[in-house]
Amino acid sequence: MPAKQPLSQSRPYHHGNLKQALIDMAVEVAEEKGHEEWSVREIARRLGVSSGAPFRHFPTRASLMAAIAEEATLRLRLVVERELRRAKTDEISQLKALARGFMHWALDNPAQFRIVSARRLFDFEASASLAVHFNQVRDTTMQLINRAQLAGFLCQQTATADLALALRATAYGLLRMHVDGQLSQWQVSPAKQTKHVMALMDMVVDAMVLPRAR
Repeated sequence: MPAKQPLSQSRPYHHGNLKQALIDMAVEVAEEKGHEEWSVREIARRLGVSSGAPFRHFPTRASLMAAIAEEATLRLRLVVERELRRAKTDEISQLKALARGFMHWALDNPAQFRIVSARRLFDFEASASLAVHFNQVRDTTMQLINRAQLAGFLCQQTATADLALALRATAYGLLRMHVDGQLSQWQVSPAKQTKHVMALMDMVVDAMVLPRAR
C-alpha cells in the first residue's frame, strides 16, 4: 500500500457532494492535528469554499462531529457483519470474529475511533442513526454471548450483559492503548502491535471459556 500523502493546506472544491467532502476533510484534519484541534472554518478553507458554506449542512462543530460518528458507526457495523460472515459458525469463532471486526475498524480508522469515543464532543442521544448502528452491534454481542452460554462455553451464572460489557471494554482498552501509543511502554514492538492486539483479543475470548468446555 503506498504511503499516505501529507495533507495540503487547501483542496479546492469544485462540485459534487459538499456535505460528504466536509466530513472527509474533517476526518483528514483530525488525523493530522487531533480531533479537538480544528474548526469548521478551517475545514472550509482547506476545501476552498467560503467560511459560511459548511454551516448550511452543519450549523455547529458538534453537528459535523456527529456526522463523522454516524458514518464511522455504520462502518463499524458493516465490518463486524463482514467478519461474522467469514468466520466459522461455532460460538467461540463467532465471538472472536466479532472482536476482530471491532479491532479492524478502529485500527483502520483511528481518527473516527477517537471521535466516536469522545462523546462530550457531540450529542449521541440526538442522533437516531448512531443509536441504530450502535444498538445493532451491542445486540449482536449480547446474542453471541448468550449463544455461547447456552452451549456451555461461558458461565451461565454471570449476566449476559456483564460478559458482553467485559468483552467490549477489553477490546476498547487495548485499542485506546494502541492508538494512543502506549503499547511500546509494554515492550510491544511497533511493527507487531496490530498483530499483537488481535492475538490478545483471541486470548481473552479463550480465557472466558469454561475449563470443562475447552
